[in-house]
Amino acid sequence: MSTLTNETSRPPVAPRGSPALKITCGPLLRYVGMRDKAPDVWRGTIMICTEDMSSDLSVTPFLKIESSNGFQNTLEAQNILSEQGISFWRWKIEIPMTNEEQELHYRINEEAAAASFFVPALEQSMNVVFHSCNGFSLGVDPSEFNGSLWTDVIKEHERAHYHVMLGGGDQIYCDSVKQYTEHFKEWCEAEHGRKDEIKWTPEMKDELHRYYLYHYMGWFGAGFWRGPKGSTQQSKLPLAFASIPMINIFDDHDIIDGFGSYPEKTMAGDVFGGIGRVAYKYYMLFQNQTLVDIDGGPRENLTDEVEDPSWVMGAKIGPYIKNHSRSIYARLGKSIAFHGLDCRTERKIDQIISRESYQLNFDRLEKELAASKGEIKHLLLMIGVPMAYPRLVWLERLLTSPILAPVRYLSRRKIVASGLVNEFDGRVEILDDLDDHWCAKRHKKERNALVERIFLLAQKYSVRITILSGDVHLAGIGRFFTKSHNPTKHHKVTVPVINDHRNVLNVISSAIVNTPPPDTMADFLNKRNKVHHFDLRTDENMVAIFPCDVDGSRRNNNRLLPRRNWCSIIELDNLQKFDPNAARIGENRRPGPMGSDFHTTGTYTSHMGGGSKSQNAGKKIDKLYTEPIQDELPIEALPSSLSLAIRVEIDPSQPSGDANPYEILIPELQLRPSSGLSSKHGSKA
Repeated sequence: MSTLTNETSRPPVAPRGSPALKITCGPLLRYVGMRDKAPDVWRGTIMICTEDMSSDLSVTPFLKIESSNGFQNTLEAQNILSEQGISFWRWKIEIPMTNEEQELHYRINEEAAAASFFVPALEQSMNVVFHSCNGFSLGVDPSEFNGSLWTDVIKEHERAHYHVMLGGGDQIYCDSVKQYTEHFKEWCEAEHGRKDEIKWTPEMKDELHRYYLYHYMGWFGAGFWRGPKGSTQQSKLPLAFASIPMINIFDDHDIIDGFGSYPEKTMAGDVFGGIGRVAYKYYMLFQNQTLVDIDGGPRENLTDEVEDPSWVMGAKIGPYIKNHSRSIYARLGKSIAFHGLDCRTERKIDQIISRESYQLNFDRLEKELAASKGEIKHLLLMIGVPMAYPRLVWLERLLTSPILAPVRYLSRRKIVASGLVNEFDGRVEILDDLDDHWCAKRHKKERNALVERIFLLAQKYSVRITILSGDVHLAGIGRFFTKSHNPTKHHKVTVPVINDHRNVLNVISSAIVNTPPPDTMADFLNKRNKVHHFDLRTDENMVAIFPCDVDGSRRNNNRLLPRRNWCSIIELDNLQKFDPNAARIGENRRPGPMGSDFHTTGTYTSHMGGGSKSQNAGKKIDKLYTEPIQDELPIEALPSSLSLAIRVEIDPSQPSGDANPYEILIPELQLRPSSGLSSKHGSKA
């Protein structure tokens, strides 16, 4: 039988606390909500996993928590699951909010060292981390990356006090399930025509449960990962998970590459459906600290808590995972709301979310925005795959063309180009990624309808909506906006950003761990970038936010930056308290490098996109190009504006994990009385 990589190779863990617990994963912090069940209470959960044979469980694990303003509590854990010698222990936390930010310190079973996290003041908006693609693909050599951007997250957290961390999908890469199993690996390696003969068996189910359990404990618990080309330990990852409360949605790699985007015959098979259900169970356990039913078991053993106000349950059971989709709503302090759309549970090759589930999600958003009576100025809408991104429809057409049929056949037979097709259905490998995208032919109509609803929601409630996405392993910002028009020959009218409900940014921050594509790939995508005409009133393009690379050298491609990155989102009113480079109220600032927070030595870095080495490494840069691009209109800074900074890794060969910030200001929406409620659809994009 194949060896489970993280079961046998992950670093040893010593028991700690009194009574002593062998904690194999955690503590993991999760943010649930505020201003929902009670107006002045912060709600969250904390979870650990213990190895039962090496833990003293004579006393139920307990947690002591105290705040900087005198709040104290001791809580007994709830055992939400015990299996395979591992127990999951969860604490529900409720913190009374005050007029001051609080630092909460907590210990489990009288540990010597306390962990801590921050809860915002009652009238404060949260400081936000957004990240995606938190892991390596199978073919990556992790030794090419000596640094970790989680080090940068922790350093920034020390000064910014992040209150919540949004995971936009692929918080863990589970593609190694194809290698570190026996029965499922046999199914993957079987010829395409034989796959139907291999059935979903108890042995396959058991090995997949074991794989996902230990894979999660290795990565979430120790930051440990092993692949065919080596291993890595990201020690700051579990520290971040213990220090910044998380909210997560999931994407395909949290299950297996491409799940949901293969043809119906593949997806509906017993084996593929089985792996989806098992992966979903552990996604809900580790990323949402919630036990769900995947086998029709007795409901008294579940902690799915569908009544919790954070969940927005889908209208129908997903076709393959066989559970309701779970989108997530949460208030992020006074002026910001968050909504994470579950774009995976109901996904099929021709559908991302059902019409009925869209309605439930927008009903919830309308209810929350109406109840806030204008207090919510910003809505962060998290959708795993970008919506405003260079088009690849032409490539989709090419790869499905009959012209390539002979090559696909020979590749399936491993005669030529054996890596061209995937193991699951014999289609070209990259097609699942193309079918995942919102602009794929099958999803274009659904995408346009969703964007239209976003515009109408923004206009109806005068709320600025910003889309957060990952998936594509590079940094960029897509943008929808109202078209300029020419009422007279010599006069052009442009709607100011602050008054434009169609000005919706799609922030793309990916990947915090995985390798970026080469510069040549980003440049190729940039050549596909142009102004698209979404409808009669709306255009879309990419923001020119990258005039220079992280070392200050000039970039010709100023819209897409293929470097590892993560995103910091902080309201200006908060940012000004600790960052002297924060925009002053009334200042007009263009998107680009964030002033004195952007550090460069004046020499070229040693690495470029995709881990490739720079031939200019160490050479002096003749001129720094850190000034914003003048074609981008300046945006006025308001107290409620969000400073959104994509922090891009400077040099992955250096263990310091330093990053440079590229900032764009996102103002609140102030509608003019004359803005109409309709935008007739006539999409040409």
